Amino acid sequence: MKCKKEKVMKHIIFLLKDVERPGVVFNLSGTLLFVNNTFKKKFGVQEETSIEQFIDEQSIKQWDEVLGCLHECEQKIIDVEIRTVSGSIHATKVHLMYIDDVHQIVAFFDIQNYDDNLAGRAYVHAFHNSDSFMVVVDQQGIILDVNDMHTAFLNMPKDYFVGNDASVLATLLQGDPELFLKYKRDVHIYGYAEETKRYERTVDDIRYYHISTFFDSKTKMYLIRMNDRTEKILLEERLAHSGSLSTVGELAASIAHEIRNPMTTLKGFVQLLKLSANGDAIKYLAVIEGEVTRMESILSEMLILSKPGLNKKTLLSLEVLVADMVRVMQPKAILEGISIEQKETGMQNTLMNADADKMKQVLLNLFKNAFEAMSPGGILTTSIESDNSQQLILSISDTGKGMNNNQINQVFMPFFTSKPEGTGLGLPFVLKVVEEHGGTISVESEIDQGTTFIITFPLVISHMKSPVQEDKKLLSS
Repeated sequence: MKCKKEKVMKHIIFLLKDVERPGVVFNLSGTLLFVNNTFKKKFGVQEETSIEQFIDEQSIKQWDEVLGCLHECEQKIIDVEIRTVSGSIHATKVHLMYIDDVHQIVAFFDIQNYDDNLAGRAYVHAFHNSDSFMVVVDQQGIILDVNDMHTAFLNMPKDYFVGNDASVLATLLQGDPELFLKYKRDVHIYGYAEETKRYERTVDDIRYYHISTFFDSKTKMYLIRMNDRTEKILLEERLAHSGSLSTVGELAASIAHEIRNPMTTLKGFVQLLKLSANGDAIKYLAVIEGEVTRMESILSEMLILSKPGLNKKTLLSLEVLVADMVRVMQPKAILEGISIEQKETGMQNTLMNADADKMKQVLLNLFKNAFEAMSPGGILTTSIESDNSQQLILSISDTGKGMNNNQINQVFMPFFTSKPEGTGLGLPFVLKVVEEHGGTISVESEIDQGTTFIITFPLVISHMKSPVQEDKKLLSS
């Protein structure tokens, strides 16, 4: 008996290998015992798996009913919906034959060459080679496939997605686990759904992803497409900030012209009164003159923001420039009991194209802010590094009172200040000058721990024979 069953199976397998149609042998419980090469290519399914893996859920009930009576009619042709290896669903006819000697079923599938045509190949190629992260989800919310951008976008392996519920996407993006259900509702109402999410890929890498979801009525699949909009959003934020600085500049220019004339008159009369004043009047007039001078200083700071940057850049050494400003600030530091530490760079070249006067004003503003944030015993530290030989990184750190998150987010906004007599224009000026020099500036701070300003500038590659010596000789003014 056993020998007879083996012969029957050999004949069945031989016939299956020679046909172009996908063919399979399975037992009455639906476990696949043998699949031919055509079947493997179409469905991506191997032996010892269930027939339910590639038959649509709606066809399972009909499939079970046919199997229940197949041993009586021996052959049957039924219509079912099957899922191909690309994830698409197609209606097809299945020829079933019951082999009584081995109590097993042979099935042949009449599938058109959906995946072999040009459009199908183009679709698969576009899916896997897109620079967007793409996800295919079935109607039950199960992820069927993702393209190769899963690591670049979400830093997770493919196995994390395929076969799992689509809610894993929402969990990664710190959203509502029911997000996919809401997407389904919006897709059926509006035809699509979209949202922009913030994603912390790593501690130092914050990304912004635009997520679009569509439903394909033909394949009954959801397609989720994720595009990286980080650069665009950051550019929009910078443009908005630049716009605010431009508005401040226009406002400053108009205010300055309106105020300076009466101030000049006021200052002239104060000087005339001083010639004939005596006693307390002299002291009062001195106070008035001092306040007028202070008002002029504030107007000068506002006018700096309104003026376009003049191209007075020369080749200079950032290290020498910082050292010069440290020497200028040293007497004030000693007077206030503050130490200044300038770390050795260890670099042969710290050359940059810059306006020396403006750069000095940048350093002066940052040093003054650091001094005002510290009490006696505080330490101001400067250091210069290069991350990839193309950028200079200047760090200015203090051990002062620090800032909270709200202050950090607004520190470069015009007129924002935490000092009673501050104008809130010093750091906007710093930002403006740094950006004029093709650089960037960021701030890190902790309450009661201190603050660090990190500034980057393009490095000028030196072709001198003795970079260290030449670098030190460059004038910073």
